[in-house]
Parts: sequence; C-alpha cells; structure tokens
Amino acid sequence: MMDAFRVWLVGLMAVALILTVLSAVLPEGSVKKIAGVTGGLVLLLVILRGIGQLDLGQLQLSYDDCSRQINERIEAYREKSRRDMDLLIQERCSAYISEQAQTFGLVCSPRVETEQTEENVFIPVSVTMDIPYHAGLSQIVAENLGIDAQHQKWLTSEG
Repeated sequence: MMDAFRVWLVGLMAVALILTVLSAVLPEGSVKKIAGVTGGLVLLLVILRGIGQLDLGQLQLSYDDCSRQINERIEAYREKSRRDMDLLIQERCSAYISEQAQTFGLVCSPRVETEQTEENVFIPVSVTMDIPYHAGLSQIVAENLGIDAQHQKWLTSEG
C-alpha cells in the first residue's frame, strides 16, 4: 500500500511541476488561461484517481497492526521496567544489609528476594546470608526491611 501511495504522490508532484513550468513559460493571454484550466483539470484527475485507488479496508488493518505493535511494545517496556525495579530493590537492600553488617565488624554478601504486591510495588520478603547468625543484624533486617526472622536464612541457624 505504501508503494502505491508513493507512486501516486510522485505522479502528483510531477504533474504539479509540469504545470508550474508551463505556467511560467506560456505568454500572458487566452492560451495561458486555457492551459491553466486544463492543467487544473488534469491535476484534479490525478488527485481523484489516487483517492479512488485507496483501499480503506487495508488502511484499517494497517492501523490495527500498528496499534497491536504499539501495545506489545508498551507491555514489553513495562515488563522490563518491572524486572529492573525488582533487581534495583534487591541490590539496594543487599547493600543496606552489608553496610549494617559492617557496623558490627562483619563482611557479608546477602541475597534478598522480593515479591510484587497488588499495587505493583516490590518489597523484600526474604534474605539469605552467607555468614553465621548475628542477633543484632537480624533485628535490624527485621525492623528496617520488614523481613522477619523466619524469612532470614543464615549460614548457621543459631538464635
């Protein structure tokens, strides 16, 4: 369809260009007026021929295809945004726990798991620690991140 539109548009531009050149070349008088009317009719016929060849049913399908593609792309961007937000929250919570562990003289690399709420918000729900149990750090994780002791997994399960 785009090829047919392109051919029609090029033809329309060619006719308009020829008519412009003729209008500039012809001397003033009745010949120029007759040529102007005739040229206008030819231009009108070219425009009407192009409109007559339009297949509006195909145009509607093309619109539906574009709309579907746009919606698919929007959904793909939303999904990527969700994944990125989930990963960001996991990383930030892990970094926070590591910083808090350093205040106790501990070095750790926690792995935080999140879940998406009904409001599409990711919240931390569990943490896996690569160090033995530490009551102070466990309490900070529970109070500040809302991950209770049952959802904290430690290298050793003391406490």
